[in-house]
Amino acid sequence: MKDLKKLVIFDLDGTLVDSIEDLADGVNYALEKNNLPTNELSEYYYFVGNGMEHLVRSALKSKGADDELYKTVRRDFDSYYEVHSNDKTRAYEGMEDLLSVLQSKGVKTAVLSNKAHVYLKDILKKAFPNHKFDLEFGQREGIPRKPDPQALLMLISELGYDKSDCLLVGDSDVDILTAKNAGIDAVGVLWGFRTKDELLESGAKNLAENADELLRLINSL
Repeated sequence: MKDLKKLVIFDLDGTLVDSIEDLADGVNYALEKNNLPTNELSEYYYFVGNGMEHLVRSALKSKGADDELYKTVRRDFDSYYEVHSNDKTRAYEGMEDLLSVLQSKGVKTAVLSNKAHVYLKDILKKAFPNHKFDLEFGQREGIPRKPDPQALLMLISELGYDKSDCLLVGDSDVDILTAKNAGIDAVGVLWGFRTKDELLESGAKNLAENADELLRLINSL
């Protein structure tokens, strides 16, 4: 039997927390403020996952390549989201218990997100008030975002583990490709923002329907 993984690294949005309404509300606020058409909530599931610039440019659709318009809308989004990033965001069912079990087994936990780093602390504190993550990496200037493996490898190195000891958990092709690029195992979760087909097409070999299945996979990989 393989030893239990020593470090489990989680994506944030769509994996640990359901944040789609706060993100959609923020972008739609900025669009409306600039007399631009807003988007349906369902569209935002495909706009998120690649960082906030990609989110805003995607929401602008045909006007997304207009740099000046992007900067204006982005400023309005940032000013709104700084205040309202945690209004409706919540932990997914079963994730708090899963983190507690991992902690009891001595497994370290970390977060790797394409969301701007400044937002992570407050979101995680509200969603998981009884859990302390060992390290949290959000998107920061000068470090390429996922699926580039640089941030993931930095995180693993900072915590002092070998890649074979680690597992990445996420809900999108971005996460699966990040793990592949870094050379570590991955699990795709099916409760998040993207589809099972997307995860399979990106090369996901392990999929979890719920937190109990995820725990079984963590125990077996």
